[in-house]
Amino acid sequence: MLQPQDQIRPRNGQTLTVGIVARISGGPNQKELSLDDQVDHAMQIVADLYDAPVDYQVIATTGKGERLDRPELTKVEDLLRSRKLDLLIAEDIGRIVRGTEASWLCGIAVDHGTRVIAPNDCIDTAEPSWEEDVISACRDHVGHNAHTSKRIKHKLMNRFKKFGGATARPIYGYVVPEEAKTYDQWKKDPSATDIFQEWFRELKEHRNCSRIAVWLNAREVPLGPYTRCGKWSGQMVRRLTRNPLLKGMPGRGYKHTVKHHETGRRMPVKNPTGPTFRECPHLVHIEPDLFDEVNHVLDQANKGCGRKPVNGADPLFGRPKKRTRFPGQHTRCWYCGRIYVWGGNGLTENLMCSGSREWKCWNSIGICGERAATAVASALRSELDQLEGFDAQFRSLVEEAGRQSGGSERQADLERRTVSLRTQKTNLGNAIAEYGPKPMFKEVLAKIEMEEKQLARERKDLERLQAGTLLLPGSVAELREEFEGRFRDLSLKSPEFGSLLKNLVPEFHVYLVRLCDGGHLLPRARVTLALASLIPGFRQVPTVSSLLTRTITLDLFEPPQRERIRADVVRLTAEGIHQREIASRLPGSVTQAAVSKAMCLDRQMRNLGLESPYVLLAEPPADYLKLRRHQNSNYRFESLPGYERSDL
Repeated sequence: MLQPQDQIRPRNGQTLTVGIVARISGGPNQKELSLDDQVDHAMQIVADLYDAPVDYQVIATTGKGERLDRPELTKVEDLLRSRKLDLLIAEDIGRIVRGTEASWLCGIAVDHGTRVIAPNDCIDTAEPSWEEDVISACRDHVGHNAHTSKRIKHKLMNRFKKFGGATARPIYGYVVPEEAKTYDQWKKDPSATDIFQEWFRELKEHRNCSRIAVWLNAREVPLGPYTRCGKWSGQMVRRLTRNPLLKGMPGRGYKHTVKHHETGRRMPVKNPTGPTFRECPHLVHIEPDLFDEVNHVLDQANKGCGRKPVNGADPLFGRPKKRTRFPGQHTRCWYCGRIYVWGGNGLTENLMCSGSREWKCWNSIGICGERAATAVASALRSELDQLEGFDAQFRSLVEEAGRQSGGSERQADLERRTVSLRTQKTNLGNAIAEYGPKPMFKEVLAKIEMEEKQLARERKDLERLQAGTLLLPGSVAELREEFEGRFRDLSLKSPEFGSLLKNLVPEFHVYLVRLCDGGHLLPRARVTLALASLIPGFRQVPTVSSLLTRTITLDLFEPPQRERIRADVVRLTAEGIHQREIASRLPGSVTQAAVSKAMCLDRQMRNLGLESPYVLLAEPPADYLKLRRHQNSNYRFESLPGYERSDL
């Protein structure tokens, strides 16, 4: 398969540029160290083929090989099309992508003069039969995956049917002994039976799951062992109410996965054949008749309350729950530290603090998601425009970074940490010799070994950086061109736009302000812009990164009319013009009353000695009747654990 050394020649005639692709799926038995093993294997192959200077471009990731929406695949394609790579190598073709799309990528490589080698699959695009070899290897990888999946599913379902194996995670009301492997070995918690009986009686009468959640929290009923939230909620009550385990009928096979071929994702869908149940009378908390009756009543009461179908299908069908558009799941509440989520106060295009939904934050004021995304994108362009005056300074910093790309400070830090670990190991050995083996020594040794592996990975990264060339833009104009190129074909509402913006905007905190004369509460954002994230090489240049980092304030609201016209009203009043005439001169539908309010606002601002009419709200105002969440009996303000408010 592998051709002689004289057939590999660098494009530039000096340094061979090699791309290495390493990937692990991320399973429980896989470790990141295997990524280093794959990289080392690839470097050894290159060393056997070429004995001269080599510049390595390593793309090491964790993800499923079937996934076609992985960003590293885009990076590989861009490198191939740029004609920067002389050679692309991976242990096997499935490390790049597990499917026939690998043949498409190899075709791009061949078209752009890049040789592809996958030694474990005996693939080398220098061979005339490379395309057949790639397709054959893809067939083997896909077939192995499919057969393994079928075998595991059949094995688990057989165990469930035969002796109640392959159990689900336990819920509240059940005790699972440590040695238990089947449902027959599970035990019912007797104290939970009375709770469930009262629970179902109340639901049958009132049909309100949130009411049951309040009752459970008041009685301090414990949650299930795998619950992530700290208290009962209406959604949790409904989910547990429909679990047939309560009537002694555990089930398996409610859903199965289907492949979405456009992205390669495996998506769970409802099993058309329905689940398989097993009778376990010793686990009954609720009689089957009562269980079925209550769930039927709830289904009828909630009928028609879900998302309305579009063209006969769920509008969110096939969309991953964790994939959202900016600024969803990225914006944070300045008061409690929790993220903002879509669906603020019933408006699908608004976001609100998730803590207010859980009665843990009083800030229930929503923000318009499209306005926030537009404001951030405009701010990024504005900041890049303002960098024109720093073009000479920017160029000098980039040149200095190119000279210092060896990372002397990082090298010295690695040496200091290596010496420290060596000292710790020596001290540990002395302690073991003096006091004998103890359990605590084992934990300390495991921690030291983990830090040694981390140091080894960082040292390899530094060596690759020193061997390669730092690719940085030479001017602000090139940086702006990179920005415009990234955003040109992206919609504000696309997930790709959000993925890019999350790197450029590491911090996005929303807080509330109000005009000093009262009125509605208005959302304002404190945003950190990291323009250096546009170019990966800037991560190695702290001086440039600090130059390209900004913290700005964005108004996520339309100013009230009296504030919009205040400056013009004050100017015209100083000229001796009456208020009615001022109202007629101003654009829009401005009344004399609005002019009077603008003057009152200006006087109030000057009396308070303010430069801006907006004042920060640190707590809910007592005179704003629309904000009453903090007056609910369920409300308890709790900031996110570990969160500390930043200074504004």
